[in-house]
Amino acid sequence: MPKTNKRYQLLDNLDFQNPIAIEDQADIKFNLFLRSREMKQVVAYLEKIMLKKRADQDLFVSENKASIESLMKIFVDNSNLSLEGMQLDQESAELSMQLATDLRKSISLINALFYGIDGLSS
Repeated sequence: MPKTNKRYQLLDNLDFQNPIAIEDQADIKFNLFLRSREMKQVVAYLEKIMLKKRADQDLFVSENKASIESLMKIFVDNSNLSLEGMQLDQESAELSMQLATDLRKSISLINALFYGIDGLSS
């Protein structure tokens, strides 16, 4: 089916599908950095969707339901990584806190999309 101009593609450029391989503290810190950066992009994207008309939000949800469901599973993995990072140095703890905060924002935005809150208020 060809894409239409109104079709939204969720997370096309993000690499959430690859499992996180953790071997040492440097790997954990690097993965925290990557996942935190990706979550910031997810939050920014979802906030843009929430600013659209309700019909456009509904279109997004209907066209991306499977992606959103897999994204929620990935959130669990990211939250586990966030907890693991808290046990390391200060920088890892800060990255973990940022990741946890962005996970919470993303989940709130996804819930708003599914349960019909009209956009974000400024």
